[in-house]
Amino acid sequence: MKALSTSFAACLAAALAAAGCSRSTDQVTFDLRRSSQGTPVATYAGGVITSEDVSKAMGQLPPMVRMRYQTPAQKKEFVERLVILDLLARQSVAAGHAKDADVVESVKNVLAQKVVKDERDKAPPTVSDEDVKAWYDAHTQDFVRPETWRVSMLLLAIPPNDAAKQKAQDAKAAKLLADAKKLKPDDFSGFGALVKANSDDPSKAMEGDLRALSAVELSTRYGPEVAQAAQALKEPGELSGLLHSRSGVVFLKLRAHTAQTQTSLNEVQGQIRTRLQNERRNQAYEKFIADLKAKADFKVDDAALAKVMVEGGPDQPAPRGMMPGPAPQPAPPQAPPAKP
Repeated sequence: MKALSTSFAACLAAALAAAGCSRSTDQVTFDLRRSSQGTPVATYAGGVITSEDVSKAMGQLPPMVRMRYQTPAQKKEFVERLVILDLLARQSVAAGHAKDADVVESVKNVLAQKVVKDERDKAPPTVSDEDVKAWYDAHTQDFVRPETWRVSMLLLAIPPNDAAKQKAQDAKAAKLLADAKKLKPDDFSGFGALVKANSDDPSKAMEGDLRALSAVELSTRYGPEVAQAAQALKEPGELSGLLHSRSGVVFLKLRAHTAQTQTSLNEVQGQIRTRLQNERRNQAYEKFIADLKAKADFKVDDAALAKVMVEGGPDQPAPRGMMPGPAPQPAPPQAPPAKP
């Protein structure tokens, strides 16, 4: 028989630890026996495994793991693992491990996670249409699609302080621009062929297409001269004149211009409602924790705490299994991207 895997035991032990405890808040007693109600599929001294136990345990496994237990032989192996888990748990109690500090700490973490899940599984906080609109009105700039220009660029690189190279590249660029002007305005493939054959910019792999960029993005990536030249173009297919950027001599062909638009409240109200529900759920959780600490009269002796030496220093990761804190805040809803 295969040995009981660590991951299998961990999945089932968590379920066992959270079941059958007494109501004392500082001391708990666990009943390791499974429920005898249901259809028995296996028995052992003092215990029984029912079909309901098997189904429940199977349901706690990841889907890919469940696929390993389809045939009668595989199901029997799974039942044997459940029995082994029970027998090992009994043996551990007999050896006195139930009082080990690490076992107690593990149980506390499982119990704490159950309470946290209960809090987070409560019905979503109410968010009215007025709440959604008020949030939208206060964040309208988050839903602005900026004005964009989609241009194709042909660049001939010029090394700094190389007058002779600049003269040669300017002459070559002038000839290429003349060739580009012979093309029809909507002949972007012809312009792309010129770019692929001559441009020194990495965008030549995409026939010079820089994609849709705002004026700020054009200026940041390619220089203010390129941004200004793109903004001066009005109709698709229009060519710019020659201009010098920080990389060399350039000319552009406009593919598309998209005006600034505002995403409507109707388009994003679902996202806003979810965001507000998450924020309010986190606020409720934080209040729940604060109330627990207040009722427990929680205090810290800062002087004593300062003397505690932490092995590994400030970069040491938190112990595994610690009770989770509030869920991270979701990112603000974003305006849908403009179509190219």
